Amino acid sequence: MKKFQFIGLVFLILSACSPQPTPLIIPTLTPLPTVQVVTSTAVPAVTEGTLVVQFTPTVGTPIACVDAAESAEWLRDDVPYNFVDLKSNKPVPPNGYFTMTFTLKNSGTCTWDSSYAIAFESGYRMSQLEKYPVIAEGKTVPPGESITVHITMAAPPKTGGHQGIWQLQSRNGTPLLKLNVFVKVDKGTYSPPAHPLQLTYKSNCEDGFAKVRLSWVDAANNEDGFRIYRNSRMLVQLPANTDSVLDAILGGGGNYTYTVVAFNVAGEGSANVVAEITPCK
Repeated sequence: MKKFQFIGLVFLILSACSPQPTPLIIPTLTPLPTVQVVTSTAVPAVTEGTLVVQFTPTVGTPIACVDAAESAEWLRDDVPYNFVDLKSNKPVPPNGYFTMTFTLKNSGTCTWDSSYAIAFESGYRMSQLEKYPVIAEGKTVPPGESITVHITMAAPPKTGGHQGIWQLQSRNGTPLLKLNVFVKVDKGTYSPPAHPLQLTYKSNCEDGFAKVRLSWVDAANNEDGFRIYRNSRMLVQLPANTDSVLDAILGGGGNYTYTVVAFNVAGEGSANVVAEITPCK
């Protein structure tokens, strides 16, 4: 028994004197930074020491276009409109009608369609509607091309200067171009129109009606239109530069006094003729 104890003691002493193995050191690994993938078509700015990566856009990715417009020409009643010196344009009579014509160029990279419009912004509107499409439904204006838009307007009833500010808008309502329509309303610069000359008539019977054709020479160059009367009762109002009209009288027979009146805001010029009509059977 003592022999085994002695052997055990010797084993412990030898174990204590033997060199111990070096413990295994496991290094701590720092995780690599996460790589973030960015999809972009933009090229980042180049700075010294910075690696520049240019991304190639994915096939099918839409590329945004740029909206822009230029004003190529303005007309008012087919006369060039001075939109720099607005007061140099010819005055308009109170409540007088006029037509603004805008020629607009697509100077951007977007294709215009019927969603593009000229819209009222502020001031005196002088028109029936607040927004006018610049292109008909189904039509387009590609980049570099132009479109002409006609808008009929009416001057205010009060004399003096009046303006209406309009703007060309893109499909999402973004303003592209400002259109400042200025009119000077002045009654004093207008005189009454000359009365019609050589007012005559011709008549015939047809289907129980007496057809009366009135004809005249338009001697005025400033009329707003013509009013036609039969026996002091107005039959119709006609536009400027008209020189004839047809009337129909059931049965006919008798004398009828026709009056043709050229008019504008300053007054009237009239002419009369008596038509002798035979009865129609």
